[in-house]
Amino acid sequence: MGTRWVLISAATAVLMVGGVSATAMGPTVKAGAETAREKDCRATANSLPSSDKHIYLYTAKNCENAHGAKDDSGEDRDHGDSEGQIQKWDNNAGSLINHSDATVEFYTRTNYSDKGDRFCVRPGHYVTKLYMYGDGKDEAGNWSNSISSHREMKPDKCKRFFGWRVK
Repeated sequence: MGTRWVLISAATAVLMVGGVSATAMGPTVKAGAETAREKDCRATANSLPSSDKHIYLYTAKNCENAHGAKDDSGEDRDHGDSEGQIQKWDNNAGSLINHSDATVEFYTRTNYSDKGDRFCVRPGHYVTKLYMYGDGKDEAGNWSNSISSHREMKPDKCKRFFGWRVK
């Protein structure tokens, strides 16, 4: 009898061994004396108050640890400068949550430049691993640690969308 993994959902897979199955719930981390399931972007987004309307940027994948930057203004033309809500945090994002009510476009260049690359995230969506979307061709498509600016955008003006729905 063979062994095979069957995908049930993005969060749970079942290992089939003959007629017996064992559920794999993902990696675990020590929380004091207890073992807890690793937190991901969906769990993090669901833990935020509904009145909180920020975008959140994280250095690690899966929105792990505390966010490195957040913004509820709707735009920031340069994540690397000392202005706006995101300051001196250029090219650091490994994952993100759009907890705002607007579609947000992210850019690899400052000042919303179309000379780099860009993508949109709908309201209530998250991106767990920005590197998954990279194509390895110079700047275009290399999203992990490449976000330099963002702004609200009408969905019909977006070039492409990334992300998963929170609820």
